[in-house]
Parts: sequence; C-alpha cells; structure tokens
Amino acid sequence: MVQLLCPVPGYDRHFKITELFGIEMINIPLGEDGPDMDMVEQYVNNDPAVKGIWCVPKYANPTGISYSDEVVRRFANLKPAAEDFRIYWDNAYCIHHLYEDKQDVILNILDECAKAGNPNMVYIFASTSKISFPGSGVSAIATSEENIKYIMSLMTVQTIGHDKINQLRHVRFFKDIDGLNAHMKKHADLLRPKFEAVLNIFDEELTGLEIGTWIKPRGGYFISFDAMPGCAKSIVSKCKELGVVLTGAGATYPYGKDPLDSNIRIAPSFPTPEEMLEATKIFVLCVKLASVEKLLSEM
Repeated sequence: MVQLLCPVPGYDRHFKITELFGIEMINIPLGEDGPDMDMVEQYVNNDPAVKGIWCVPKYANPTGISYSDEVVRRFANLKPAAEDFRIYWDNAYCIHHLYEDKQDVILNILDECAKAGNPNMVYIFASTSKISFPGSGVSAIATSEENIKYIMSLMTVQTIGHDKINQLRHVRFFKDIDGLNAHMKKHADLLRPKFEAVLNIFDEELTGLEIGTWIKPRGGYFISFDAMPGCAKSIVSKCKELGVVLTGAGATYPYGKDPLDSNIRIAPSFPTPEEMLEATKIFVLCVKLASVEKLLSEM
C-alpha cells in the first residue's frame, strides 16, 4: 500500500485529501523545530512504499512552530527508497507574522534540495487565501523545471485557462512584495490582540498546574493546546455545552484519531478580542473540570 508521512499534530485538510485517495497515513511527532527527522529518515530511506510527506514548515498548523535550518537540510538530503518520493511543502503562512520584530525565517527547501542533488524531490505551494479573500485567492507552486513540465502537462487537461481577471485584480491591489507585507501588517494588528487574549489567560490560569501545555506562536492562525491525556474530547464537549465551539478533538491527527486524546486546535481569528477573552475563560474552566474528573477517575 502507498504510504504518506504525516507530522502530528497537523492540518486536517491534508489528512482528508490523503484519506480520500486511500493512502495509508503514518504519524510523525512534531517537535519545536520540526518533525522527528530520525523517524522520517528511517521510513523514507528504507521503505519504498513511503511516497511522500506533508509539511507546513512555517508557523505550522496548528502548533505555530517553524522548521529549523538543520531540519530543512535533513529533508533536502533524504535518500528515498522510492524514486517517486516527494515532499509536499505547504508554505501557507510564509508571510503571516504576528510580530514585526519577531519573525521566523526558514531556509529555502528548493535551494537546499538542488544543493543535495535532489532537485525534483519537493513541491512548494502557497496561496493568498488567508491574505485576500477566502475562496478567491491566487495559488502558486515552486519546484524544479522537470516537475513544472509534468504539472503543466496535467493542468492543460484540467482547465483551459485560469481566472486571469482575478490574478490581475491581485496584482493591481498588492502590486509587489512590499504591498503584500504592508497588507499583512494590518492582518497582524487585527490578530495579535486576539492571540494575546488567549495566551494571557492561559498564563494567568494554567501556569504551574501541570494540566496543559501550549506554544506561543509568532505567526500563523492557530494556538495548539495539549491537555492531559484522555481529556481533549471532554474539554471540547464541555465548551460546546457552554456555547464555545472548537475544532473537534482529534482533527489534528490522521483519521481524526488522536492517540492521546490531548490536542486541541484553537483558532482565534474570527471573534473579537473581547469575545476571545470570555471564550478563553470558559475554555480554561473546562480544562480544569476535565482534568479534575480525569484525576479522580484514576484514584
């Protein structure tokens, strides 16, 4: 069976696409600097059934971490057992910084693959779907010339022509990279208070209790929270009863199955900062209740 490696917790849409095509997914733990590369190398370099890996290398969904230089170089220097192994490098949050003075920078995987003699191993893709309007964005792919020729041979069959009016609309509005960056600063100004509302309550209410951990992202659109094992579904359910709807527990793992039932993805982008503050207070209360119930059940 064809297999794909999936860093976890990860992006549920990646997993849904993979599941749709009947591809077996293998969990790869995601640390503070990227996927567990010892595991990645073990699978990729020894098993020809492993055909690819999903990656969100910058401000990862949902943890917000960015891949270190060492991790990027180890990716580029993989020696796949499968000739058609590919890295699917979803750089969805490449300019989605929350702080102007604290921005993550990652190596260019395409350059590193070329240096390592693996120019065809990676597809980089991104879009403006979280920059302009959802559903009306312009997408882009970066890869080797050989891969581009292959993609073009498919795209000429898929569609006669793209929405060139929408492409022109984006060019006229953003103009260049400086225009994009200026626009994203406005996004950051809107998002930052919402993120900080969540993180401040976490710091005040949960620090030192040892019933949850979280990462403070410097970009992206999510906050990843890890509850005590066996508590995520309970927390999400309790929150829903009190009017706070979260992404379903398990969504950040292939097949919707979090083996520890602990990870919860928090998306602060839609509510106002004031609403986010109240919602986080409810979330924290539910974390405490679920944790107490779990501890009592184990006594």
